[in-house]
Amino acid sequence: MKKSLLISFIGIAALTLAGCQSTDDSQKNKEVKNISSKAVTIVDGRGKEVVLEDGYAKNFVLFPNEGTEMFSITQSVEPFLGMRKSDQDSNIAGGVVAKYYPEILEVNSNIIDAEGDAPNVEEILKLNPDVVFQWSSAEAKIKPLEDVGIDVVALNWGTYKDDVERYTLYGQALGMQDRVEAVLAHHEKAKKAVLSVTEKLTEAERKNHVFVSHVNENQMNVWGTELPHTPVHKVENAAFTEGKITNKDADINAETLLQWDPDMIVIGEWAKEITPDYFYNHPVLKNLTAVKEKRVYKSPTSSLLDNPGISWYFYAVLSHPDKFEGFDMRKQVREDYKMLYNIDVTEEDIDQILNVAENKNSKSFELFMQ
Repeated sequence: MKKSLLISFIGIAALTLAGCQSTDDSQKNKEVKNISSKAVTIVDGRGKEVVLEDGYAKNFVLFPNEGTEMFSITQSVEPFLGMRKSDQDSNIAGGVVAKYYPEILEVNSNIIDAEGDAPNVEEILKLNPDVVFQWSSAEAKIKPLEDVGIDVVALNWGTYKDDVERYTLYGQALGMQDRVEAVLAHHEKAKKAVLSVTEKLTEAERKNHVFVSHVNENQMNVWGTELPHTPVHKVENAAFTEGKITNKDADINAETLLQWDPDMIVIGEWAKEITPDYFYNHPVLKNLTAVKEKRVYKSPTSSLLDNPGISWYFYAVLSHPDKFEGFDMRKQVREDYKMLYNIDVTEEDIDQILNVAENKNSKSFELFMQ
């Protein structure tokens, strides 16, 4: 998920945190800040009621590597009190959002314990956030925060339904339900447009696709399109994966990939060291159908979550260019970045977002170029 195995693929917004004070002074500050606000109750991804005693959250600490997802709602860095350094460095730095909002790279990233991946409770108490967002699967990383009175909203990740739920929780926590509904309506418009084409495809027309997350010598980490967290899955019927992957991902070797022999290979844009040329010049993998037909692509740098329209069109159009005659991907990028991030992108920005330099020699990619 640009994200270390997507995984990463997923991130979040802000809630109000009532018991997050480490000193009498911080308690007084919290009381002064929201003394007249009504409490807000939210049922989070665990099914747990989280009561924000001071009302809607004005700020937050974000643990998932999904800073741009949250930014697509806030359109401001001001509510960000803390976020992961790995998100700033791997997913945001050097990208278009950071170009126009460089302050997102200055958000406090000292939220992880130096010993590993546990929360730095002492530092988070100093930040005095209204709420902390964390994945629901990380109970061991939630409990230390709740034990000191910090409100934590847990989020689910994996399916498109989880994406919608997560956005909804953001809106409920921040008091930005209208903005969240507008973002989700924008996503739904793109999804319906893509599905109006892909849902009519026959089994024979579907593409045998492999999504490559990382490569390490003779092994590569791949995701399968049968899995709910894979971006192609969210464009129902556009593609499939010959190799059935029952876990979130699988480590395979070149021989296995040759057996699957995909029609199309997409490389996660976070895999900085891998480009289509890696496959085109590989002494063994050059025998794959996808490589022979030049159907290897680097995925867009836009987030798979907060900007799914670009990803959906990317997969669908390149899988079936004859079915999307007249579609203008660059216009789609301009509209998406304006609506989601309030950015008027340049032609150079669009080239960067679509990884034109890496993809320019791949089949049909001229459809996305200037």
